[in-house]
Amino acid sequence: MTARTLIIGFGAIGASAARLLLSSGIPAGEIVTIDRRPGALVEAANLGVRTVSGDATDRAALRQTGITEARHVIVAVQPDATAVFITMVARELCGPEALVVTAVTDRKHAGFLRGADQVVISSDTAGAALATGALGQRIAPAHRNGSGWLVQSRPVQSSEIGLFPRECDSGAVGVLRGGIRHLGADADVLRLTAGDRLLLVRRGVVPGTPPDPGTTAATPAPR
Repeated sequence: MTARTLIIGFGAIGASAARLLLSSGIPAGEIVTIDRRPGALVEAANLGVRTVSGDATDRAALRQTGITEARHVIVAVQPDATAVFITMVARELCGPEALVVTAVTDRKHAGFLRGADQVVISSDTAGAALATGALGQRIAPAHRNGSGWLVQSRPVQSSEIGLFPRECDSGAVGVLRGGIRHLGADADVLRLTAGDRLLLVRRGVVPGTPPDPGTTAATPAPR
């Protein structure tokens, strides 16, 4: 499967972006979306958009969308921590010329989102703004002064077994268990067990860019 435009997440924002792209003249057959919710995939299919059922945090699932050939990648998922993670994965997989546009709900995340070319603050018009960004109009800078959000992981300590991730670290966004990543709401309900790794989002220095004064670099999570 190949895609001119890939929409990651087909909720209200992703669907709005798709409709505007279609109304701008992009053929439905050139748009692909990935979502794991059957209802969202049905809605996309009704618009003529090609669909992939899967978890966008999984690199193998993202590859099934044809992301390596996509010209535009729209990240429209929640919560923001998941959007940050998926954006970084998408940037690793897509071509260097692809334009990555990401929506976040919290303004403080917009300036430090690694991997996105453009960042949109979610609102009633966010879907339209995402599509406009994907078509080439600049919306907002994705990063400044080399700083960004990086994902790192660490083993769960014995004293943390039985706790929820956010009880151990306020920056916890997920759990790596048995080789499977659990992010966002899926991770929030997990009680930690021996052998788990906490996935943490930290502000750090994006490799290859000058650091902000006083900023400490974080180590990316193992792939």
